[in-house]
Amino acid sequence: MSQNNTLQNPNFPKLIEVYQKALIFRYSEDRLQRYPQFQKIPRKTIDSLIQFFLDYLYPEYEERKRLDAAFQSLASFVHSPSKLWGILGNLASSIFQFGKHFPKALKAGISALQAYVTAHHFEEILLKATDEEAKFGDPLESEDGFQRILSRIPEKDADDFREDITSLFQIFTDQTLVEKIILIMKNVLERMKGKPQIYSEDDCQAIRLGIGILEEGKKLFESLRLEEMHLIIRAIDQIEKDFFIEAKRRV
Repeated sequence: MSQNNTLQNPNFPKLIEVYQKALIFRYSEDRLQRYPQFQKIPRKTIDSLIQFFLDYLYPEYEERKRLDAAFQSLASFVHSPSKLWGILGNLASSIFQFGKHFPKALKAGISALQAYVTAHHFEEILLKATDEEAKFGDPLESEDGFQRILSRIPEKDADDFREDITSLFQIFTDQTLVEKIILIMKNVLERMKGKPQIYSEDDCQAIRLGIGILEEGKKLFESLRLEEMHLIIRAIDQIEKDFFIEAKRRV
């Protein structure tokens, strides 16, 4: 299913709304009571985490539609990292400019962008499952209907999605690395803006999206101790995994 078809599917706006509600539910205070090992995480931090998901991984339909072309450009950078290398020039000059950790930083930057791409690939999988369930009535009218949608998702796709999201948050635990990635991405953006005949506005917006997610993730984690950061990552991994498994079991 192409992204264009995804946006035009009449079930898509409602699917995003239902998924956002499900996200808020699974990180609610009542729901988190079943995880005593994560009770040390301040509620304020959890609320910030939810907002990060809603703003950057699952934006509302109108915002998602506005950014669609940029998402598609972003996917091209992730699937062809050589495009970024081509913008930055040869390895020696880039190491001179950004330091010896440049290759690691660029690789981590690609991993961060991958989380975006995976999230929107997961949208397509969810929408396909929604269309299948819709043959038996509107599955987006009830919690049970959404559980049935989730139960149709192949386990590998759910695992890949969860792993990419936790890998993104793992990057945020290294504030110095994140700063370096942001510096590299801003340099990429400036070079692209200087070559409008080669790089479109959608290409530039794709990199801005990447910079935005890195800056917000850095802000989310910068006041936390390393122990707290790793606890949050374990919580995300466990909660997302349990939510999927529970849907499978219920159906």
